[in-house]
Amino acid sequence: MPVGEPDDRMNLLIPFDIVPTTSQVPQDAFGVAPASERAIRYAFGTYGRTDDLQVTAVNLATDTIDLEENLGAAEMRAIADTLEVDVEISVHSMQGIDSIEALQREVLDLVDTGDIDTVVMGYEEGSFADAVFSGSTPEKLLEEQHTPVVLVP
Repeated sequence: MPVGEPDDRMNLLIPFDIVPTTSQVPQDAFGVAPASERAIRYAFGTYGRTDDLQVTAVNLATDTIDLEENLGAAEMRAIADTLEVDVEISVHSMQGIDSIEALQREVLDLVDTGDIDTVVMGYEEGSFADAVFSGSTPEKLLEEQHTPVVLVP
């Protein structure tokens, strides 16, 4: 980008959970958790008119396989298509993380190094996302990285 031109790109970080479904069809055995889907729909509805929308999708579970992460990204793309939103989606893997604290630190580091403008996440009390973002994680995002955090109920 030439010097002096504004950056119209909007970079969102959307943590998501994958949950088992009741489908008898193997390829539909997992899906994005309802709270995550609400966050995705909110993010695309709110920021989807931006000229250049980029999303870093973070599967918060640390014991998933690539297939599950790809299913999450595919569901995000399907929602974007339904809402007629042009978005570039990349998936960041959290595999190999051994504690909630390490997962929180990884999210903070990703925001710090990923040029993230806003974190949009679904929130349900008692969910895994609640555990990851409980305590000081949103506060640190706001204070250390000065990054807005949007919690979608």
